[in-house]
Amino acid sequence: MSEVYKIIFTGELRPDADKERVIALFSEKFKLGRERAEKLIHGGRTMSLKKDLDREKAQKYREALEKLGLIIEIDPKLSVVEAIAPETSNRASELALEAFDSGDEDATEVIDPSLIPGNRCPKCGSGNMEMGICQDCGIVAAKYLTAQSRHAVPDPLTGSGEREEKDPYSTPEAELVQPMEGEMDGPRRVPAGHGLAWIAKGWWHFKQAPLAWIAALVIWAVLAFIVSMVPLLGFIAANILTPVLVAGLMVGCHAQDQGENFSVNHLFAGFSNNAGQSILLGLFYFLLMMLVGLSLMAFMFGAIGQTFSQETTNPEMMATMSLSPAFITGLVVGTLLFLPVIMAYLFAPALVALEELSAWEAMKLSFMGCMKNIMPLTVYSLVSVGLVIVGSIPFGLGLLVVSPILTGAVYSAYRDIYYG
Repeated sequence: MSEVYKIIFTGELRPDADKERVIALFSEKFKLGRERAEKLIHGGRTMSLKKDLDREKAQKYREALEKLGLIIEIDPKLSVVEAIAPETSNRASELALEAFDSGDEDATEVIDPSLIPGNRCPKCGSGNMEMGICQDCGIVAAKYLTAQSRHAVPDPLTGSGEREEKDPYSTPEAELVQPMEGEMDGPRRVPAGHGLAWIAKGWWHFKQAPLAWIAALVIWAVLAFIVSMVPLLGFIAANILTPVLVAGLMVGCHAQDQGENFSVNHLFAGFSNNAGQSILLGLFYFLLMMLVGLSLMAFMFGAIGQTFSQETTNPEMMATMSLSPAFITGLVVGTLLFLPVIMAYLFAPALVALEELSAWEAMKLSFMGCMKNIMPLTVYSLVSVGLVIVGSIPFGLGLLVVSPILTGAVYSAYRDIYYG
């Protein structure tokens, strides 16, 4: 059987870590409410955060948590005395053992070896006992026996007088159930109010590095203008490469979530993160939008043709052309066709770059995520439209702030929906 590991939070943070920032990131990244995250971080006590991990996953958790600012150790199945409180194993002559409970008082006690049956560990059966402490599993035998007798009551499910109890002297556990990278458990449905929370998190991303965000968007706009100057091919290239640049911004947002800084270079990070699928995503998106556009134009020309077929020059008839059934039907059908394409695209760049999914799988998963979250996405869309209108008023300069906020909001929505 392969060895399993625990992730242990030592109760300490890196010297350069901001405690409030660590709490915010820790609470968001994992399924912990802010109150619980504050209690864990402010408590300053050793805590087991994740158990039963193989070596590779344990290392991933350690790296991710240390990026947040926590000081982490990996417990390779050592005894509690050796792994958590090694100093106590070197002080056996003082007959003391510090028990890592959940905060309750737990006095140390002198153990008389003669009180332990056969002088063997009552939990693992080891004969390697010193002063009533098992040197293999770290159990204080007398306390373990007391705890067993205290809990030896009939189990309502099995009727047995014995039931499996957690070791009361092991490191306290605050099991993290949030999957790490590559371990999505979504898409999930979230409340409508999260639409506002996404935008608030988008503001957080922007204010961490406002100049870098603005510079990245200005460079993007300049590049898009230059590429679009090439007749026909420029327009196609600009549309196909857009998801690659968006993917780079998603990578930048992810870096910020990991405690790193956003830089202008992140704009091009999509070219080194599953770039082929990002380009294919752009091609799919372009073709679908062209198909929808042609369908909409067909309806529009149908409305115009119906009006002119009446061979009239009546100004009132021409003025009411836009109210004809065919014209209105064209608008409705066009909108209904555009929405699914947008839903399939919204989270796809993040899913391609950060989860290394294929373009088609990313689009399907994006569509599923949107379908499950119509209400929060409606809230997000309405607020976004308002922000774009406000940002456009002063010669469009406000969009240099609004655009990064909305980009960060999309990343926040992706994390919320696919990771919880």
